[in-house]
Amino acid sequence: MKTKISISVLLASLACPPIAAAGENMPERYPTETLVDYVIGCMAANGQTPEMLKKCSCSIDFIASVIPFEEYEHIETLLQLRQMPGVGRNAVYKNSTWSDKAVAKLREVQAESTLRCF
Repeated sequence: MKTKISISVLLASLACPPIAAAGENMPERYPTETLVDYVIGCMAANGQTPEMLKKCSCSIDFIASVIPFEEYEHIETLLQLRQMPGVGRNAVYKNSTWSDKAVAKLREVQAESTLRCF
């Protein structure tokens, strides 16, 4: 029997990290809504169980450790633009080398996160 996870349990699992001591460098954090969006999408694709919550959270944590948020946000925007019909201004995002490379980078990091977390 599959156990469904409530949003409150999901949000509790994404608790904020401890605040760094003075002078200590902290890596850039992804906004909570980005983390939750990724985990919810991952769980929708893979199952809504406590085990999958941990695996999906691990996956986005790994991605965040490799790709800075600003770059991740740009790649996610490219992916959204690629889903639109290829007419007008967004056609360049579907057929450009730089766009392909950016998306390929995210896919490679996601594949590595799958190996590490799943």
